[in-house]
Amino acid sequence: MAALTSAALIVAAPASGTKNTTDSFTFGDADVIGPVHIRGDVARVHARYSCDVGNHIWVSVKQNDSATVDSDISAEGSGFEGEATAWWQSHRGTFTCDGKRHVAWFTVDTVEFGSRGELQKGWGWVQFCITTDEGLDAVKMEWSRVVKNR
Repeated sequence: MAALTSAALIVAAPASGTKNTTDSFTFGDADVIGPVHIRGDVARVHARYSCDVGNHIWVSVKQNDSATVDSDISAEGSGFEGEATAWWQSHRGTFTCDGKRHVAWFTVDTVEFGSRGELQKGWGWVQFCITTDEGLDAVKMEWSRVVKNR
């Protein structure tokens, strides 16, 4: 599934570290709301989405060493190819596909294979994907602020 969603996107990110809305990809009705919140060994992503069908969810946050906007991190395969020094993700979230709009928090961590490193305050490449066995349903990929909560 990660390869399917990643294949849909190749972007270049600005070196300045400021958010650029052209550095995002949306399919269907999905949006990441606000920053990623790190608390201890988990982080939470707030998302709004709507889907009619869907049987897989994948939420991911990736960063480079300096937690800056970096086109290498938003490029296809950056997690598996090792470009991202921090990659927290989860396929374990629950979601509802009933054609209505939903808002929920989704947790990412380092439990799953390939996950690694420590997310830090700065910028992260967030991927929120609800898919079916046949393809994409609701997807949002964008640079988002990452904050640490105590």
